[in-house]
Amino acid sequence: MTTYFVRHGRTSYSARYLVNGNPDVPVVLDEEGVRQARAISPRVRGMAVRSCWTSSFPRTRQTARLVLDGIDCPQSVDSRLNEPDYGVFEGRPFLEYAAWLRRHGPSARPPGSRESQREALLRMLSGCAFLPTTEAPRLVVAHGLLLSVLNWFQSRGPQASIPTFFPEASYLEPLAVTDRRLHEWVAHLSDELHEELDPSTVGGGSGISSKDDRTVLCLPGPVPTSLEETESDA
Repeated sequence: MTTYFVRHGRTSYSARYLVNGNPDVPVVLDEEGVRQARAISPRVRGMAVRSCWTSSFPRTRQTARLVLDGIDCPQSVDSRLNEPDYGVFEGRPFLEYAAWLRRHGPSARPPGSRESQREALLRMLSGCAFLPTTEAPRLVVAHGLLLSVLNWFQSRGPQASIPTFFPEASYLEPLAVTDRRLHEWVAHLSDELHEELDPSTVGGGSGISSKDDRTVLCLPGPVPTSLEETESDA
């Protein structure tokens, strides 16, 4: 079975490289983002997806709604796919956050944030680990960081460690991943991230590990929520 990951369409924030890690801020697609989402719809129809998962952010849910317009496919929200909590950098230029990240490292939590970049990645990976238990083929509309990490891992060099910064992912460019590869990627990335973090800061975690292929089936699931019930950006 296959998961098709895509980054949401462009927004006025992403066009100006502003960060948004708070789903309560109503950042939606701009005109170009709407065009991008509609343009890919015929391609997604050909994928014959049977389920769709998004983060809880308005821009991913709006993208899913536009991409799947006229396609019979249930849409659900999993907040584990959310962007990182940027704390005091919310709404500010990415370069400001990047400068802080460069000084303090990806395992440090920005002021006012509940998670570091590495902790946020582990959260996203726990959401990815759940996917093989859902209807497939499936579409996942997520954010740039998750797509960037998956694209990087797909082409990583031997012995390459996880970088702090990743090449920016393109809008709505599908990344197809089989369930077997997804499980391998999630397990290996999670192992490496756990090794970087102080265990006392990781919390309960997902228990994902490349050393135990059963853990993917033991993960707690999200609370599936229909798009219509939660939509706030219609």
